[in-house]
Amino acid sequence: MPTRLSDRLGIGIAYGAGGILMVAVAVLMLWLIVQGIGTISWDFLTGEPAAGSLEQGVSGGILPAIVGTLIVVAFGMAVAIPLGLGVAIFLTEYRQPAWLAKGTDTAIDLIFGVPSVVFALFGLAIFSQGWLAWLSNPVGGTGMATAQSFFCSSLMMALIGLPPVVRSSQAAILGVPNQQREAAYALGKGRLTTIRRIVVPGARPGIATGIMLGIGRIAGDTAIVWILLGGAVLQAPPDGWYLPWNLLDFLRSEGSTLTTYIYFSSPAGEGNSPGPAYGAAFVLMVVILIVNIALIRSSRRKIGKR
Repeated sequence: MPTRLSDRLGIGIAYGAGGILMVAVAVLMLWLIVQGIGTISWDFLTGEPAAGSLEQGVSGGILPAIVGTLIVVAFGMAVAIPLGLGVAIFLTEYRQPAWLAKGTDTAIDLIFGVPSVVFALFGLAIFSQGWLAWLSNPVGGTGMATAQSFFCSSLMMALIGLPPVVRSSQAAILGVPNQQREAAYALGKGRLTTIRRIVVPGARPGIATGIMLGIGRIAGDTAIVWILLGGAVLQAPPDGWYLPWNLLDFLRSEGSTLTTYIYFSSPAGEGNSPGPAYGAAFVLMVVILIVNIALIRSSRRKIGKR
């Protein structure tokens, strides 16, 4: 045990900081449970927004918002994961030419610091061009597109989910011992094979952490979804939207996510229905928690098999 007063004070501050963080998270979760659990029901989770909700306050269910959240997260991470992992491998295993590596490092830092509303405005300007009308519904007779669809919002969401994937994967890959690489080279394995069979599997827990952080950023964003998905909170999806021949049209149309539902239903939104807002916030936290647990268990199981 340290005997100097300054050492004891430093240890006490460290323990106190950890305790404060745990208490803050516990209070937040308890507050959401208390405020939102009364709203949670099977009809709330599986129903659609009721007609006339705008005049009577938000009622009905949040199924379209849950589906929209899962679609945006899945599409956004489908772009962010391979791109982020590729960037992380380039920055750790190659870094040649040096100017490209330095520029890529700077670009990741800039993306990390740019507010999501800036990405939303950029996406609105880009995806409204006529040559990208296949990503959203066209505006009749103008040669322009609405730039509001699951495709448009997911592509911009991939940008805000990219930096966590890159940085966490980069740190995890750097943590793989060089002896493992050298052993693979001694056995006659090439560089790409070593990266694919040794480096990436060894860095899997860190990669999973980056994916969890990326999912959290995408699932919790409101600005991009509200601008590029249309904020159609009270609009129920068409019947049979999930059928293969209807899915493309559905993904090119407007929709909502849990974050836009929460904003719309909050006292600051047009819906002014705190109960459903708290219930949707609680569901969002549970969804993110379930996804994180699944990723952690999956990465640990694969490490255990190795």
